[in-house]
Amino acid sequence: MTSPNRIGFPLTPRRPPRALVLRDLSPEEAGAAIDWSGWYLPDDAERPDKAERSEVVRLLSSVVAQLARERGWVDWYAGTGHPFAWVRGEPLVRVLPDLYVLDHRPLPPLPRQWQTWLPGHRPPRFALEMVSGDWRRVYEDAPAKYWQLGCPELLLFDPEAAAARAPLAEERVPLQLYRRDADGTYLRVHASGDPVRIEAIDAHLVVLKDGPHPMLRVARSSRATDLVPAEEEALRAEGEARALEQRARVAEQRARSAAEARVRELEARVRDLEARVSRR
Repeated sequence: MTSPNRIGFPLTPRRPPRALVLRDLSPEEAGAAIDWSGWYLPDDAERPDKAERSEVVRLLSSVVAQLARERGWVDWYAGTGHPFAWVRGEPLVRVLPDLYVLDHRPLPPLPRQWQTWLPGHRPPRFALEMVSGDWRRVYEDAPAKYWQLGCPELLLFDPEAAAARAPLAEERVPLQLYRRDADGTYLRVHASGDPVRIEAIDAHLVVLKDGPHPMLRVARSSRATDLVPAEEEALRAEGEARALEQRARVAEQRARSAAEARVRELEARVRDLEARVSRR
């Protein structure tokens, strides 16, 4: 709650720290082993909407790479297709983000699976998880898993909710952003279809629906019109700009040559006239 200070200006809102604490468990509950099997992600696990997912990830990866190019980032890494495990004795307890960002570029070769108990294996700074299949389970389980993993920012992208002309269910939204607070609390700080700022890349993610299915793009600001191009789009634009510049240079050179030729022609006429006058 915000309250004014003595001068009358509002203070920054504050809350007490929070932590997960369980009390008054029965002896059976307190001594029970954790059953991780519900969070197992086997190697052959099927992910629905594979083609659509791949297209979204391919485009977003290219756009993020172009953003890094624009800003001169060197020591960073954006990856796809690598699971993250965080329980030493349970390597199948893991998540498979569709896209993730690391603070530092890892040395090759990349591991088949990131295991955060190993040296040099850190949680991602940001992770994107696309919602498919049992959306209720993804909504419920994904934030808990990424919180345990230690991921500071998790974005859930629900393409079905983004594509729907009418709300599919009261809880379903195109974008949900969870952010880890200073006390470790995972707060859902965004739940709508509006652009959302991602701290890890200091830019906004935007849902675009001008194609066969919703896509994610990066905007330099909260205005969805200030979009970062994909690498191939940027290279094509640079090539077109160079071609225009080259055509302009050629046209300028031709105009200059024509002007110089005209000057030489006029000078020759003047000399000819002068010679005729001198002979009279």
